[in-house]
Amino acid sequence: MTEITQTKYQTRQWVTLMWVFLPLLTLCVGLFDGRQLPFALLLKSLFLIAVINLVVLSIFGHLTIKLDEHSLQWQFGIFPWPKWQLDLSEIKQVEVCQTQWFEGKGIRFTREGMLYNAAGNGAVRITKADGKKIRIGSAEPEVLCARLSVLLLNQASTQASNQAR
Repeated sequence: MTEITQTKYQTRQWVTLMWVFLPLLTLCVGLFDGRQLPFALLLKSLFLIAVINLVVLSIFGHLTIKLDEHSLQWQFGIFPWPKWQLDLSEIKQVEVCQTQWFEGKGIRFTREGMLYNAAGNGAVRITKADGKKIRIGSAEPEVLCARLSVLLLNQASTQASNQAR
């Protein structure tokens, strides 16, 4: 019998700063740095920069978080890489927290452990069974934390009832 996994929670946050900054950078290069270039070379340069921008935005332009009854998954961009998955059985504790402004956006190694963040400063701190901590930024960290807590409680009660048998 195949088990169908139903998504319990999904959200997507856009890295707004990146979507604004990269096209502006392309425009600035074209307007200010390309004044001495022949027009054909300028167009080629702008095209190359635009392609690089699209690749970067496709890979890192947004953060998607998915939660189902077995795992928490998160990934940046539209491609299947970079992508991470954490089984709920590996999670010991979850709590809402705030990120600091200097920790930035994207994939960061911080003094608390890994941070995966796209926008805002709200996050969910996850303490794994091995003691390591990660933080996942979310536009609605309270909702993500509450859904994770409910699934963790359900999982714990299912394990307790299985052990009692």
